[in-house]
Amino acid sequence: MPIESDATIWGSLLRGCRIHHDVKLAEEVAEHVFELEPENTGYYVLLANIYAEAEKWEKVKKLREKIGRRGLKKNPGCSWIEVKGKVHSFVAGDDSHMQAKKIEALLKMLRSKMKEEGYLPRLRYSLINADDMEKEMALCGHSEKLAMAFGVLSLPPGKTIRVTKNLRVCGDCHEMAKFMSKTARREIVLRDSNRFHHFKDGICSCRGFW
Repeated sequence: MPIESDATIWGSLLRGCRIHHDVKLAEEVAEHVFELEPENTGYYVLLANIYAEAEKWEKVKKLREKIGRRGLKKNPGCSWIEVKGKVHSFVAGDDSHMQAKKIEALLKMLRSKMKEEGYLPRLRYSLINADDMEKEMALCGHSEKLAMAFGVLSLPPGKTIRVTKNLRVCGDCHEMAKFMSKTARREIVLRDSNRFHHFKDGICSCRGFW
């Protein structure tokens, strides 16, 4: 390149490694990113996710230990949505919301419909070392799914569902959002830490790259 690569450029390449599941290149790229921004936990988490998706659990463990030794803290995944002037926040696995049971029931119904249409959960995005059932349960509780489901339940028909997440949306939640927009006939705008996703009729504006 005619200019010196900064953390943004290396970070974009690291995200590309995740899309293409290139663990070896990801490790090389991560070294550059860590040197440029040693306090940015997002890049450590991204590499940990690349390892988890490749089921390299020992490397996940070592990287998380490295994060702990450096005194860095990962922000928990959190999503929020505004309904009738009130902001509702959700974190992964949260069942404290007043409509938690209705949200869980809706997500289970949608998941069942998705399976009927040949969809298989993207279990690698659960990022835990467990059996398939536990992984699927973990995926159902991701914060953006909870927020989107709450939007379907609480907003009037035809109203666009607008959700914000503090981290990058996972691939399984991205698929759920596409399916939800088609099944519920709702437009969904999801703003994650990387970009806006506009879901309509089962299609996302990002075309699968983000």
